[in-house]
Amino acid sequence: MKKFLLIILAIMTISTVIGGKYHWNQKVSAVQGKVNETEQKSKVKSEEELKSIENQKVERAREKDRLLKLDKVNFLPEELQPAFRRAIEESRPVHLMITGSSSTSEKDGAWPELLERQLVGTYGDSLIHVTIKEIDGKTSQQVVKENLYKDMVKTKPDILLLEPFLLYDNGEIIMSERLKNISKIITSFKKANPDMIILIQPANPIYGATYYPNEEKDLERYAKQNDYIYVDHWKAWPDHNKKEIEEFLTEKNAPNEKGNEMWAAYLKKYFVRGGGKE
Repeated sequence: MKKFLLIILAIMTISTVIGGKYHWNQKVSAVQGKVNETEQKSKVKSEEELKSIENQKVERAREKDRLLKLDKVNFLPEELQPAFRRAIEESRPVHLMITGSSSTSEKDGAWPELLERQLVGTYGDSLIHVTIKEIDGKTSQQVVKENLYKDMVKTKPDILLLEPFLLYDNGEIIMSERLKNISKIITSFKKANPDMIILIQPANPIYGATYYPNEEKDLERYAKQNDYIYVDHWKAWPDHNKKEIEEFLTEKNAPNEKGNEMWAAYLKKYFVRGGGKE
């Protein structure tokens, strides 16, 4: 009997020890679970805080960049500023399209390329994007009939700097028809982007012309009557009645190196007012 009781006691003791250990393990696991859960929450919170801090840094950098760009806009003529402010708010560069005849050449060293270089140097390529499109050897009538401007229209530029084939049309098409052709081209652009700003400029002056200077004046009147901006770069050139102007032109009456540099310099003064890098 005594032996039996000892066996029972031993079993009870072992059971108690095992049960106690199991209970202790359960408590330890529960505590460890809470610790792990707390650590996990702390880790998540820490990651969220880091992400929030990073987002704040990105937002501050964005705002700083936006304010710097808005400051640069003050260098522009007032009539162009709305297009740039709109583009800044939309986080994109302004698209300036430059197009015209062979006087508006796509070649390196021609005034459009010189102007692009100067504008990007002043405002940065994140604020302005320039596209140059030369339509060589075509009258305004051919440009309209052959729809040579349609692909440009699809790009919906913010600003169009148009040299409307005035010199190439000279002696080929009467002025009233030329103005109708210009209107057709501009109407297509405006239909694609009603907010687009139109800049009109003549081709380069030439020596000793009789009718061409009068046509230039007609173009200026047309621009003002339609509330387009007229960029009168002829003011920068020598008098077209004096042979000195030939120093700025090729034998084919296109701008040479000096002519391109002078034309680009005039336009740079128009686009950059009150400061900016040279």
